[in-house]
Amino acid sequence: MCPGGIIAPASTSPGELVVNGWSPSKRNNPFANSGMVVQVDIADAAKYLGTENVKDPLLMMHFQQAIEQQAYAAGGGKFVAPAQRMVDFSTKKLSTTLPKNSYLPGLKSAALETVLPAFIHDALAGGFKVFGKRMKGYFTNEANVVATESRTSSPVRIPRHADTLAHPQVNNLFPCAEGAGYAGGIVSAAMDGEAVSHAICLKF
Repeated sequence: MCPGGIIAPASTSPGELVVNGWSPSKRNNPFANSGMVVQVDIADAAKYLGTENVKDPLLMMHFQQAIEQQAYAAGGGKFVAPAQRMVDFSTKKLSTTLPKNSYLPGLKSAALETVLPAFIHDALAGGFKVFGKRMKGYFTNEANVVATESRTSSPVRIPRHADTLAHPQVNNLFPCAEGAGYAGGIVSAAMDGEAVSHAICLKF
């Protein structure tokens, strides 16, 4: 959760939309944001992609790519993100307007149940309702649900030498932070990055 946070575009390929959140050091932005994580099983991803090859090592990456392309198309291009008010999202109602937000490319009202796979949409909608019962004011139409933050800490760790932090087989490759499986958030990723930069300085 990013207090005083900002949602920013984080795409790495044309025609794909990824967003991410961060907080300036002063936490003085009028908005806040948080990412919600839904478990995705291999069988669910394979079914969504229409394939029976559940042993494809890149299956989950293909699934991620498909969702990011869906989000980009729903936003209409130029990295505008599709969004919906939270209660509207949970009741599958198209939002006629969207609250102010920090995402500079802009938001476009969209029916996110057509952007996200049904099992992801339903899990999020159910989760929002439960959170609303436990935290007064959480479940509100004053909040935007923005699609999509499709990348989080990697459950797979890229190997690296315990002392040099370099990959044991690929020369000058230093696996680092969340994407490589060595961190689980902004602070731990920063600490790992610092350790890796120190290891690189020692080598070169």
